[in-house]
This record gives sequence, C-alpha cells and structure tokens, in this order.
Amino acid sequence: MFLIDWLTLRIKLHPSMGQALWDRVMNCRGRMQCFDSDGALMWEKNTLDVDKLRSDTVGLVWQIQSDGKDEYLVVAGSPASLAHDGLNVFGSLDIIKCAETVISVARKALQAFLPAYTAWQCRRIDITGNYLLPDYDSVKQALQMLMVTDGGRRKASSAKNGGDTVSWNPKSDLTKGKAYHKGPQLRMLNRKGKVSVSEDQLTLADRLLRLEHTRAAKWFRRMEEKGGKWWDLTEEALQKLYMDFFGPLVDGVEVRDMNRDDVVTMIKEKNSITDGRAQAAFTTLLNIRQFGFEQVKGYMPRSTFQRHLAYLRSAGITDGDMHTAKIIPLRPVKIVLAQPVGSWEELRRVA
Repeated sequence: MFLIDWLTLRIKLHPSMGQALWDRVMNCRGRMQCFDSDGALMWEKNTLDVDKLRSDTVGLVWQIQSDGKDEYLVVAGSPASLAHDGLNVFGSLDIIKCAETVISVARKALQAFLPAYTAWQCRRIDITGNYLLPDYDSVKQALQMLMVTDGGRRKASSAKNGGDTVSWNPKSDLTKGKAYHKGPQLRMLNRKGKVSVSEDQLTLADRLLRLEHTRAAKWFRRMEEKGGKWWDLTEEALQKLYMDFFGPLVDGVEVRDMNRDDVVTMIKEKNSITDGRAQAAFTTLLNIRQFGFEQVKGYMPRSTFQRHLAYLRSAGITDGDMHTAKIIPLRPVKIVLAQPVGSWEELRRVA
C-alpha cells in the first residue's frame, strides 16, 4: 500500500478567515515602491517580512506567500505524521482525506476559519512506498545499486551531507524522487524525541527501503492550465505517477539475501577453517564491497589479504561479486514496485 507523505496546499488570504490570522499577517505586511530618476512612482507591490512569520506547530508548516498583488496562506505537512502522532511510516493514499487532515490541523493551529479543500490549490505531493528487504545490509546494497541506475535524463546522486540517500532531479519544480533507508532515519527521530516507536518497530524499519516520488508546483500549475483539479487524482492515478517515475529506475534491480551466518558457515565448511577465520574473511568481503578492492588491499597485510581471497573464492564468491557489490550466490530478492508493505501488521506478518 502506498501513502501520501507530504502535501502542500495554498489559498488566497481573506479577512473572512478570522481576525486573529488577518491581523497577524497584516502586521508583517509592507509596501515596496520603485521610483524613476524624476521621482515618479513606477510601480509598487505588497511585501512580507518573513522573519516575523514562523511555523510554530509540530508537524505543520505554514507561511505566507505573495505574488506582488495577493497574499496566500500556505499550509503543508505529512498527513500520515499528523494523523499518527508524528509517525509517518504508513498512511493513506486518498488525496482528499489527506488534504482534510492537513486543513483540519491548520484550522486548530492558526485559530482561523479555513475553507474546504476545493478552495485550495495544491503545490506539492509526495507519493511513497515502503519495501521490505531481507535485512539491514540488503537495504544498503539496494541503495548502492540504485546509485548507478539512471533513466533518461534522471541522474542519480547521493546526499550532500553524506549517508546513502539516492536522489533523482532533486532541484526540479516538476518531478523528482529519492530512495533511502527508513530504519536509521526513524532511529534518529526517536533519539530526538520527535516520534515514539518500539524497539520491535525500529528493528522492522531497519529492513525497509523507502521510495518517494514528488510532483511539485510546476506540475500542478500545468494541470490547472489544462482545467484539471488536483482532488480528482484517484489512488490509481497517483500509483501510476509513481510507477511511471520509478519504473525505469528500479525495475530489474535485484538484491541478494546476504545472511551473515549463512555466508560465514559456507566459507568455514568449504575451507575447513575455524569460525574466527571465516568471520575475518567475511569482514574482508564486506570491506571490499564498501571501500573497494584496491583500498582494502592497500591497508591489509598482503599475506592476510591473499589468504582471505582464497577462502572467499573457494566458497564460490567470484572477483566479479567483490567488485560489483551486487551479488553473493544466495537467494535473490527482487524489488517489486507494485507491492509495498502497507502497515505494521503486514510488515510483522511477512517479515
């Protein structure tokens, strides 16, 4: 089951929304004027002191935008997070239901009358799927493979601040996407006290690959120009947008169930060596896949490195497997875009 993990809506400001909100906005309003060399007024427009405005509700982002003529109230957030006490792992793909959730929270937070969803413009939606992989290492392996999987003009890139988030078209105001490991992100939010999750849920999330597809402001403006309405986007239509974006990038990506105990046992039995030596050889394999063959070769004693290579090759692990970091000869696991997991209950059942 897919979910909407972000929704941005905006509406033209009007005094009918409530005096408190109107006064707050007007107190931040100014006028910008431009005069020619003779002192004649050429043009003027409304401006807003954005430093006086802030998003002060947990889970809800709001701001005021101006086009020089009109001011717009913008509200945004994760409907899943707002509906589930900050936890956005699973949620709904019903765009009307999600919009009503965001607007309802905004009404309470801003203490203002806000019209129904049909009065709003949509400027961003994130469509998200969670994919259960065999283990923590399998998620890392999938992200490494996605880094070198491009489609058309979509070039994969990693996060600037490190980590293993993979992004496509990150600066686009039309369409973009990203893939990341849900477990570490959820653990970070839990440490900061932003969400409350059990150790069982964290363990399950460690096996989740998360794919998020964004349709941004330019895409919605084009829809409006053609007479389309965002609330007419059905769950099937949103799934198709998601599949159209990720299909060329993810279809065919296959990871292997790299169970450490199974591989260590295989190395141990094939070489008739101790468990400690098999564990050491397996660690060398992991280092090669993470840092590269030549780098690991450079910092290890030559005799140890060659001995570990011999153990690995005897166990059926080829040089190609070490260099590409793609496969170990174990059970293949294919990422099926149309089959994300949709709830904690389903996740426990299939884990």
